[in-house]
Amino acid sequence: MKKIIYILLFAVTFMGCEDYLEKDLVTEQTEENFYITEVDMYRALVSVYEPLQRNWGESLQITMDIVSDDAYGGGGSATDGVSGKRAGRGLTTASEGMWSAMWNDHYAGVYGANVFLEKVDASEMSEELKTQFKGEAHFLRAYYYANLVRVFENVPLITKTLATSEYSQAAAPVADVYALIASDLEISIANLAGVTYDNDQKGRVTEWAPRALLARMYLFYDGVYGSGNASSTMPGDITGADALSYLNDVITTSGADLLPDFGNLWGHSEFTNSWVENSVEGIFEVQFSNQGEGFQWWNAPYDIGNKMVVFVGPRGATSDSEYYSGWGFSPATQQLYDSYQDGDLRRDFTLLDMVAELGEGNFEEADQYTGYLNKKYAGLKSQVPVVGQEQLNFPQNYIAIRYADVLLMAAELEIHLGSAANAAVHYNKVRARAFESYSSVSSVTLAQIFEERKLEFALEGIRYWDLLRRGMPVLESAVQATNLGGIYDSAVNTAARGFWPIPSTEIALSNFALKQNDGY
Repeated sequence: MKKIIYILLFAVTFMGCEDYLEKDLVTEQTEENFYITEVDMYRALVSVYEPLQRNWGESLQITMDIVSDDAYGGGGSATDGVSGKRAGRGLTTASEGMWSAMWNDHYAGVYGANVFLEKVDASEMSEELKTQFKGEAHFLRAYYYANLVRVFENVPLITKTLATSEYSQAAAPVADVYALIASDLEISIANLAGVTYDNDQKGRVTEWAPRALLARMYLFYDGVYGSGNASSTMPGDITGADALSYLNDVITTSGADLLPDFGNLWGHSEFTNSWVENSVEGIFEVQFSNQGEGFQWWNAPYDIGNKMVVFVGPRGATSDSEYYSGWGFSPATQQLYDSYQDGDLRRDFTLLDMVAELGEGNFEEADQYTGYLNKKYAGLKSQVPVVGQEQLNFPQNYIAIRYADVLLMAAELEIHLGSAANAAVHYNKVRARAFESYSSVSSVTLAQIFEERKLEFALEGIRYWDLLRRGMPVLESAVQATNLGGIYDSAVNTAARGFWPIPSTEIALSNFALKQNDGY
């Protein structure tokens, strides 16, 4: 799907430039004469994908790492990245710009999906392509709402373009948001049945991504609002048995699998010749490219490279280091490092041990220095492009849903609803890859599965949701374990119930139809 990224840069931004010599002027391309051809609708669909790439600054992934027990805020100094640090200390407010950015970026995706779904049926595309493209748009709208409802909980539910008189939107009932997520994902599953892509289109949504996301959202809903034992029914009439069935579809039918080596996923130098993006393990990956030609820092969120890479890289890396010198955000906690058993290969592919890999004196100690950074997404000099602003232009995809997650979600649901033996099989498959020598277990507990999720998905923006869905006491205890005092202070705003503030700017823009969440 790297091809989509190039089209995003050249076709969406400068829509219609290839038709410059035709008699219809580019400047006369309007809503009325666009949304007609297959090319038009492809561009419109690309615009629905585009907000996924907006990971500048304290974006969703890096912030969720900081507010969990995976990481602190870090950065160049105590005054660098203050918003993330305040969130990690339980002190964030509704005026912090990062919440507005998350809100606006996700609603930009919702808006794009709504426009697309309103326009596609009247276009000249074949019915087959209309069905496929709608399947992608429904998944993406559900993905954006899945993040919105988990971050803010109380959000407006917008499923069409709004007239000016409708701009003052109150929050919808939470159940309605989950029902839309379920509906969108089930439509996506049906519409994308049997759809495959050429190599240059890999990264587009397949029928397996909505199945996995629906299971993820079921488990979150069940943990936060339901029984916590998969006996709840998520709005949209999704049961635990449904979620397990969808996961089993992925396991038995999709062809997905774990890559042989954990390091293959992350582009580390040890696996330079076998780094695979959009691999057999990637159920859904957010696409990035190092071919963007932009230099404008003011436009950084909209560049097509993975901006988070430079945020989490080591500060002051010397010229002979393989690592690109970054800004030292989200240093991993000592508690995370200590969680890995001796022999667990994932530790050294997840955590960049600064002294061991760079050498004493060959880097700058960032704020809240722990000795460890996010190695999964730390940039390498070998990835630096020859075009554009290099700090905005790293190609590493964000793997939003991995097959390992499918296996461990299925193991969790099997314990509640199915076969303990199947749960052990899924658990063993994930854990066996992590060790050169591993003896399979015949049974597994929920505690073991959650610990395995912590080790497998560390610093991927997943841990916080896993803690929250197990209950506030679990979240508070985990974060408190990283509260070492001084600059290494961590806390949870208990009154907020694990959710984050509605941006004050959005409350004002809604003419105060939106109400602030508890705890803020």
